[in-house]
Amino acid sequence: MEGEPTRVMMGVNESTIKGYPHASISSRGAFEWTLQKIVRSNTSGFKLLFLHVQAPDEDGFDDMDSVYASPDDFKSLKQRDKARGIHLLECFVNRCHEIGVQCEAWIKKGDPKEVICHEVKRVRPDLLVVGSSINREPAPVESP
Repeated sequence: MEGEPTRVMMGVNESTIKGYPHASISSRGAFEWTLQKIVRSNTSGFKLLFLHVQAPDEDGFDDMDSVYASPDDFKSLKQRDKARGIHLLECFVNRCHEIGVQCEAWIKKGDPKEVICHEVKRVRPDLLVVGSSINREPAPVESP
């Protein structure tokens, strides 16, 4: 009798350069790393859990060039942001289905660090994989 698949949660976000629905370089890298280093050929032994956290900017408005004249304008903005997040997750879900790996994906709003920690406690995955947004360029060296 086979056991339950190992559940790997991945925090994914959109590209800061290309925007939705393109995944960030670190998200794509973390996903490919997970497939190559963890899943490998054991596609039935894993279930990937994709979490996308939509973080509002500091003032809560993403589109400063837009005009808002009614409450409905804000509703459509929220629906558009949700749709963008869904398209981002769709890329990862489609790839999983192409290679035969089980998966789930969902969107939450808030501070990514807080939401990821909350979701890890709630979902209790076996592994958590996140990309890195660390600047890969060497820092300048200053003499004392």
